[in-house]
Amino acid sequence: MVMQWRLCVYSLRILLLAPCSLSEKFSLVGSLHPVVGVVGRDVVLPCQLSPPARLPSMEVRWRKIGSGFIPVHEYSDDGPQDMSGESYQTRTELFLQEFSSGNVSLKLKRLLVVDAGKYQCFVRNPEWSREATTELQVAAVAPVFIDVLGPRDQGIGLACRSTGWFPKPELQWVGKNWQNLSMEIVTSMTQDRENLYSVVSHVTVTEREENEEISCIVRNGLLETVQQSAIHLSGDVFPRVSPWLAAFWVMFTLVLIAAGVCAYLGYAAKRKASQKKRSKCETLINLETEKKTWESEYQELRETTDVERKTIESECQELRKKLDAERKAFEAECQELRKKLDAERKAFEAECSKLRERIESQEKENKKLKSECGKLRKTIAQTTRRCSPQHYGHFYAQPAVEKDEQGVRV
Repeated sequence: MVMQWRLCVYSLRILLLAPCSLSEKFSLVGSLHPVVGVVGRDVVLPCQLSPPARLPSMEVRWRKIGSGFIPVHEYSDDGPQDMSGESYQTRTELFLQEFSSGNVSLKLKRLLVVDAGKYQCFVRNPEWSREATTELQVAAVAPVFIDVLGPRDQGIGLACRSTGWFPKPELQWVGKNWQNLSMEIVTSMTQDRENLYSVVSHVTVTEREENEEISCIVRNGLLETVQQSAIHLSGDVFPRVSPWLAAFWVMFTLVLIAAGVCAYLGYAAKRKASQKKRSKCETLINLETEKKTWESEYQELRETTDVERKTIESECQELRKKLDAERKAFEAECQELRKKLDAERKAFEAECSKLRERIESQEKENKKLKSECGKLRKTIAQTTRRCSPQHYGHFYAQPAVEKDEQGVRV
């Protein structure tokens, strides 16, 4: 008895400690350092289950951490298997084939500036759950252009411009030996609807920088990368007393400005066409997804309609059988009623014929009685005439007196 109780206690301990031991056995690790992605490209947010294993009934959830949890991607062995969040349609993907090696990382496609933030990787099954956090930083770079603005006081005006940076970039003018320019520099930055920065910087270069190469450098501190553009200035480009030379440089400046504008317009048109093509592809993918959804709904509706139609047909068949049985019963009752009515009609006709015969015999008897009554009337009339005093008056006029033999009146 004692041994049985000990076995029960040990079994209960094993059952209670099994989830704890399984929970302690596995761990979930994200990225220890922020992950940096470039706008328009794809990025992978790492999340590794250790030791590598594919657990039964596993559920994986990726959520962005903000004022609340924003669904990014969900996977479940039991429910809907692979679904993107509402704000991330067609832009997220899990490495399902690598689940067995513990890789539950998330691939985020066509990165946007608004995608920056902290993401939570949450993995669970019926026995345990784990979560890990990964920070995503987003950056963007763009080409740099230098425009020659023409003569400015005793020098040449230059403009450096670039559009499509994130986060806020740093701009620097350098000359010979990469030394910063000593003249006044005016720089301005703006931000568009996509949160991308545009930078424009103006500088006036004097003859001291003659025969030197002037460079404009724009640096992205997050990516630790630079984009630059350079222009070589000779002594001929600086303003002189000769009006022909000034006119030449004005024309040269206009040509450079036109070339810069054409290059900028070409870049903007190319970027716009790329965005338009990307939006068109996303629209086609959304339409394809909606088409598949409608087709599945149509198939389900068709199957439901077929089931309902078969049910209605079976019910109609049963109703037909019941109606046929009731009709046959009704016809049998009608047949019996017809037979009863025929029998009653025949009996009624027989009674009517009997009544007619009785009436006819009664009429004959009445006729006989009438004739006999007539004869009686005539007989009575004749008798009455015979019995009247006129007919028998002579009998009363001289009454007879009888006498007996002695002559005494009687």
